[in-house]
Amino acid sequence: MLAGEGPEYSVHETTLDAGISLRFEYEHHRETVYCVQGEGQVRDLASGRVAELTPGGLYSAGVGEPHEISTRTEMLLVCIFTPPLIGREEAD
Repeated sequence: MLAGEGPEYSVHETTLDAGISLRFEYEHHRETVYCVQGEGQVRDLASGRVAELTPGGLYSAGVGEPHEISTRTEMLLVCIFTPPLIGREEAD
C-alpha cells in the first residue's frame, strides 16, 4: 500500500541478507518495523542504544532518527511508514 491508495500509512515487506549492516535516517517519515523471521539488532545511532530483533519483535524510529540494522541471518521485516511512501523512494 502506498500514498495513492488512501491510508495514512504505507506497508512494505523487506528482506535483508544475512551478515550486513544498513544505516537509515528518514527525513520525512516515521518507521515502525515488525520482524517476521530472522535475527539481528537495531542500533539507535544518536543514543547508542542497541535492541535485539527476533521474530515477533518490533522497533520504531522517528523522523530524522538515524539507526542501523545489522543482520545475523536473513531477515523478513514488515515496515510501516507514516506518512505513507509514494513508491519512488530508494534505500542503498
